[in-house]
Amino acid sequence: MARNDIALGIDVGGTFTDVLAFDRTSGVIISAFKVPSTPANPAEGAMTGVDRFLSRSGQRADAVFHGTTVGTNALITKNAAKTALVTTKGFRDVLALRRHARPRLYDLSPRISPDLAPRERRIEVEERMQPDGTALVPLKADEIARIVQAVAATGAEAVAVCFLHSYANDTHERAMGAALQAADPDLFVTLSSDVCREFREFERTSTAAVNAFIGPPVQRYVDHMADDLAEREIPKLSIVKSNGGLTSASNARRYPVHLIESGPAAGIIACAALGKAEGIDNLIAFDMGGTTAKAGVVIDGQPRLDTEFYADRFVDGLDVGGYPIQSPVIDLIEIGAGGGSLAWIDAAGVIKVGPESAGADPGPASYGRGGTRPTVTDAHVAVGHVAPDGFGSEDLDIDVEAAREAIRREIAEPMGWSIERAAWGILRLATANMAEMVRLATLRRGLDPRDFALVAFGGAGPLHAADIAREVGVARVIVPPVPGLFSAIGTVLGEVRHDLVQTRLGRLLALTRQDIEQEFKGLEARAAQLIAEEDAADDWQFERSADLRFEGQLFELTLSVPREGAVELAALETAFRTRYRETYGYDLPSHIVQLVNLRLTVTAASADLVWPETKLNATGESVGTRMQVLEDGTNREISVVRRHDLTAGEELTGPAIVEDFGATIRILSGQRLAVCDSGTLILSEQGDSL
Repeated sequence: MARNDIALGIDVGGTFTDVLAFDRTSGVIISAFKVPSTPANPAEGAMTGVDRFLSRSGQRADAVFHGTTVGTNALITKNAAKTALVTTKGFRDVLALRRHARPRLYDLSPRISPDLAPRERRIEVEERMQPDGTALVPLKADEIARIVQAVAATGAEAVAVCFLHSYANDTHERAMGAALQAADPDLFVTLSSDVCREFREFERTSTAAVNAFIGPPVQRYVDHMADDLAEREIPKLSIVKSNGGLTSASNARRYPVHLIESGPAAGIIACAALGKAEGIDNLIAFDMGGTTAKAGVVIDGQPRLDTEFYADRFVDGLDVGGYPIQSPVIDLIEIGAGGGSLAWIDAAGVIKVGPESAGADPGPASYGRGGTRPTVTDAHVAVGHVAPDGFGSEDLDIDVEAAREAIRREIAEPMGWSIERAAWGILRLATANMAEMVRLATLRRGLDPRDFALVAFGGAGPLHAADIAREVGVARVIVPPVPGLFSAIGTVLGEVRHDLVQTRLGRLLALTRQDIEQEFKGLEARAAQLIAEEDAADDWQFERSADLRFEGQLFELTLSVPREGAVELAALETAFRTRYRETYGYDLPSHIVQLVNLRLTVTAASADLVWPETKLNATGESVGTRMQVLEDGTNREISVVRRHDLTAGEELTGPAIVEDFGATIRILSGQRLAVCDSGTLILSEQGDSL
């Protein structure tokens, strides 16, 4: 087989696994397809996709870039490692006490996320560091030996070591971790000072506990993938991180907590790259797949990042608190409203959609794999939005009658409605839920959605984008090439990225330039260890920043710090006051500015990449028209075209449907669709200027 500079992008979703082959020499996507996901073993579906490309193309691949949900799934299902926590005496119950913040204040029967390390596996240690890093209670050798025996007695497969103020001095943690690892080389050991060198004990302990809890299953998954790829002579595996960057397999297996939002992050990276190619800076990313829908924003060409998020926060639609993780993550709102979301009637006789999903197995009723309950996809099939071959998966045949029967039995008949009315009701509910999600990502965060364009992707995103845009007031909808596999594009366009942080609490002007520089040098030394495990170019970029606040406040603002030359602390204070006034509308001239954290971001492009050109086989025969069933049961003939038949500069007016590879695009009455020179589609209201 011939070998080229071909990278495979693989995005594992709840229903489908998306695979595309990208020729990095020519900048062309040469192959793209979907295979059914295999929830019991996600690697199986991914390797099915790899084998399909290799066997059909006659070519080899040099790298795989992978967005994975294995860490998320392990956390959600609690099917992970038996975990112990080793912590400073007096702090055994930090995980259980949390912050005494009830997710729902007036709920008399609250549900709270269960502890990942139950109390019987939380072990206290006679040791204590002070906030300045000096030892108040030294850690003695006999105490280390006692803890090693205590951990072994619990039968733990993983252990999180989190000592008080270890962000300031990690000597005790490192000694404890080395002893535990020496006693049991198979034990997965996580040090809080390794995964999170920040203050705030609960959040740091939670981050370490999540890393330990999901560590063994993620490690097995990554090792399995790497071995399977090596058997196929594919030498490189890179994993997408929650911050949108890529990391090597060795770094991924060490820091699985950084992979919690791996899959969704790739879509936002692709969205930012598309915006750069099209010259559009402000975008709302709308990703609707088979299981969930997600929304995030790109502002001035950059994805919006948070430094903390709560994983597994919503269970059965209820806020149960989740697990705080102190690690940079692309800011996303996610709800259980995918194509596979189940429609049902609650005890009060009200139709609901989601959050439960039919997933990949058995899937929607229309998939013919044993599913009997109606889903959003079934509703689209029932009203004629989706053709039997409209998903771009050769492993799937759509059964229209099965979709209609499921809707009739579960929704229409109990409500006394027609099948058509029930199907449209399901679609309107799903759209309303997702419109509110877009509002949460924009309006609820002080952003006006009218200042953004909506990028619709995922297998079901373009089906709902036009309705959502109208409801929230977005003027333009952008549909990229191969929208059903858009997140897989994001995996191959990412850059290797690592974010490091060091807490350094102190009054800003009481510190010296040397203090700041010493801390940044320590961050760069830690970054060098990560870089050594990466197969990337030597042209690494280093960006410094600082978290500042007024003394006594709880939240910080982040400002850039130049790497070249000495840090001017007075200038940094002035910049903070200016930013504070711009953000909050007032200044506090008598308050003292406090330094909280120093941050370092290191990046390197995995290759010199531009937005890819798409050269795929035609998606099928041209259709012409199709009968769409309206809510009152009448039929309306609408235009249906294949995307590959559209040419640059062409326009369509709604109502119409464009069938794309892996997705279906709806154009509503009163809307028009324009084809850009790049092949990107832009949907707008008729009369609006593009």
